[in-house]
Amino acid sequence: MASALSRSVCFDSDTLDFSDICRDLASKLTDIDVSSILVSIDAANRLKVLKVLGCTNITGAGLDPLRGSIFLEQIDLNTSVITAISSDGFPPCFTLSEDAMIPILDSIIAEKGRALKLLELPLAWRKKESTQLAAFLERYSNAQSRRTCLCCECSADFQASSWMDHFKGSPFWGLQRHTCYDCTEHICVDCDAAFCDECKKNFCNDCCPIQYCACGKASCMDCFGVEYCESCDETFCQDCRPVFMCECCNRFRCMECAIHLFCSTCNESNCMQCANENNVQWCEVCEEDKCNDCRHKAFKDGSLDCKGCRGLLLPRIIQENEAQQREIEMLKLVVLNAVNKEIVLNVRAV
Repeated sequence: MASALSRSVCFDSDTLDFSDICRDLASKLTDIDVSSILVSIDAANRLKVLKVLGCTNITGAGLDPLRGSIFLEQIDLNTSVITAISSDGFPPCFTLSEDAMIPILDSIIAEKGRALKLLELPLAWRKKESTQLAAFLERYSNAQSRRTCLCCECSADFQASSWMDHFKGSPFWGLQRHTCYDCTEHICVDCDAAFCDECKKNFCNDCCPIQYCACGKASCMDCFGVEYCESCDETFCQDCRPVFMCECCNRFRCMECAIHLFCSTCNESNCMQCANENNVQWCEVCEEDKCNDCRHKAFKDGSLDCKGCRGLLLPRIIQENEAQQREIEMLKLVVLNAVNKEIVLNVRAV
């Protein structure tokens, strides 16, 4: 399997990103497979970016060829997009081992000429907050604090004392600070990197602008945790005042600026101004929002009992009946012309 992945479909130049390959294939890779790939591309002396997303079957031992690398700039150890954590702090089938990975990471940060800028740790590790990992985070922070970095915002040289939060119970435990998670450039304490509350990542202003709700919640443009209302010119999170996009006019507005209707059957939505017989409308009789496609389907199968819904659907039914009547008339003309033609031919034959 490793030989099949040594082609450019898996990595490009100095980047090895396993999320670029088929998810089913990446999940079958073993540590032996990953190790063979790293050796075949001389990863320790060539690779700058490593992302193991999708490699849910590895312990991390297969990354041993990266020991002591001075070329790696970014390491992302998230093997999957974790949305649920089990009671013991680990998601189901999580195999990446701290015992296997920490010695490899220690060997990298021990190198004086290392290029490492950004280290992303799995959510499962950050939830567990093990003593072993906390000790490594402190070593990582100390190693980074001895370096002089250039701020990408103000272009000033700076040194920071805390690069990884390793204090027990902190909501930012195990997250790297002073670094943009997109371009991996550093940001000084005075400029203060913008932090997204949704994806838990820092960004510089050039890579991903952050939007702020009045309650203080922040979200990057990729997460859509905070949305902009183009009517009142304000930004809100979903907890304070949801902002919705009308699927008809494509405008983003909060619920105070424009009422949005959501079909109780298929969840299709549109604003009140766009409500008509072709989309979502409010019925005063049954007091439900429904799109008229769902109403029409219920009407066809005989389950539309609400008179109010039938009334809302009436213009559409009339249009359909008129269109059907036109088709019938056209069909009559076609048949009549064919009959007349046949009569003429018979007369000539006589």
